Amino acid sequence: MTSRNSMLAAATALISLGAGAALAADSDLPSRGPVPFEVFDSDGDGYIDEQEFNRVHNERIQQRASEGRMMRNMGNAPAFTDLDSDGDGRVSPQEHQAHQRQRQQMRWGNAPDADP
Repeated sequence: MTSRNSMLAAATALISLGAGAALAADSDLPSRGPVPFEVFDSDGDGYIDEQEFNRVHNERIQQRASEGRMMRNMGNAPAFTDLDSDGDGRVSPQEHQAHQRQRQQMRWGNAPDADP
């Protein structure tokens, strides 16, 4: 009975890993690097709303967990309000690009541009 439970647990784990890999393979979400604007903008209206932002953020966390990657700096992950620089409740392609540029500059130790 114990060996049967072990085999069942192992089979369940393998199925879970396979499903996670298939989910990641079907998604447009890159496993590394910045997420393109189009991936966030799931309704295609030309803006990212907070619900779209949170959906992609949560998918990225799940993707990294399924890959067994460490969750370093999760506390430093940007919030929706960090991207919504004009506070209108949506992120334009220009706001998204400016935020990505700022994060890249900070990552490389350069001061962000004054020009958004």
